[in-house]
Amino acid sequence: MAPDNTGNNPFDLLKNLGNLGDFQKFLGEDFFKNIPIPNMPRGGVFDSPQESHDEEFPSMDLYSRGNDQLIAVFEIPGLTNVSDVRLSVRSNILTVRGTITARFNHRDDTVLMSECHHGSFQRKVELPAPILADSVQAVYKSGLLIVYLTKDPAYDNPDSMVPINFE
Repeated sequence: MAPDNTGNNPFDLLKNLGNLGDFQKFLGEDFFKNIPIPNMPRGGVFDSPQESHDEEFPSMDLYSRGNDQLIAVFEIPGLTNVSDVRLSVRSNILTVRGTITARFNHRDDTVLMSECHHGSFQRKVELPAPILADSVQAVYKSGLLIVYLTKDPAYDNPDSMVPINFE
């Protein structure tokens, strides 16, 4: 019988040994994350395949102001002009997309670590209510894209009580 070479992770054997929670607690959750092992999937050895370690970019905070306004704040450092970013809204979906060019680029330098986002990005966010598209306003300041959205007053709140007439 040929050996099973389905996984490239040399620690797959440890995953299959049973509950190693104490082992993970002893070594720490991040113990295997920074060991340079070729073909090892991103993340820890004990992570389940269903877990996603991809963080969405750009990061966003969403605020509610009163009963009729939402404020979305996207963290997007490195934009230099209006052509770097586009914003659209359709019903209750807010989409931001754009491109960030590398901010530090010298031809004689070799990149040793790169954590700063550069290149294209897109993020779609489902908002808690439909939005009036013609009332959306956006400002970019100090690396933050601040988007002011007005809720559609015709939106029926799903939690509102509907009177029932009995005949």
